[in-house]
Amino acid sequence: MMQIFTSNGNKFRKTQQGFSLLELLISIALLGLVMSLLYGAFFQISNSSLQVRSTLETRQELRLLMKMVLDDLQNVQYLKHFAESGQSTSQQRESGMIAEIKLGPENPETGGLEEVSSLYFHTAAKSRFYPEEKEQDPELHEVSYTMQENLDTKTWEFVRREDFYLDNNLREGGKSYVLSETVTKFELLLLESETRLAGGGSQEEWTREWNSDESPQSGCVDPGIEENFCLPGAVKLTMTLKGERGNTVTDSQVRNLCVPPCNPEIFD
Repeated sequence: MMQIFTSNGNKFRKTQQGFSLLELLISIALLGLVMSLLYGAFFQISNSSLQVRSTLETRQELRLLMKMVLDDLQNVQYLKHFAESGQSTSQQRESGMIAEIKLGPENPETGGLEEVSSLYFHTAAKSRFYPEEKEQDPELHEVSYTMQENLDTKTWEFVRREDFYLDNNLREGGKSYVLSETVTKFELLLLESETRLAGGGSQEEWTREWNSDESPQSGCVDPGIEENFCLPGAVKLTMTLKGERGNTVTDSQVRNLCVPPCNPEIFD
């Protein structure tokens, strides 16, 4: 006789039973919560990494800009005979250093315009903008650093100007190049005098403006002063750059300037 086997219907239904709708919804909610936590952590780490990278790149750019300015300044020269040779003409020949103050970019904290320095000087350094004249470089040029507003882009540009040949005007001539569009502060303090105190130490007088041919404290206009350096003893440079992500980096450095008898051959 043939035997017919039948399965237990109840047991079959139990083994085939899946997740309920409530369990599925809870699982999806938990998965979404875990994914949101992981995404938030990843986004925060990525954002912090980009911020650090932007700060490092901005700091590196600031370091290079300040090095260029200070390298030129450390070789600043007052050409006494050059200046004297133009006194008999209608326009006196400018030499040494001219530092002025003018209004620059807007300060985001105060809403007012930031005061920035404009710097013009003679420097005994190699030319940066005339590579074609390398073999005939006299290593004595006019150089200036200024901040200028670009009216087309409404941005402020940090500009270096270099004149290969010396002329009567320290403020004009030569080639100009935009070094950066992210400089928001360019400030110079110039050491006017340093007095030794009886109890030790010294008292320093700093100024933001200088003109070698007009400033009484320099003595350049007084023929009775024999030791006439006409230049500040040191300079303090402060610059601020704004990074791509809105972060700002500021640095200040103080350098002594080369005054006679640093390069006696230039002054003889």
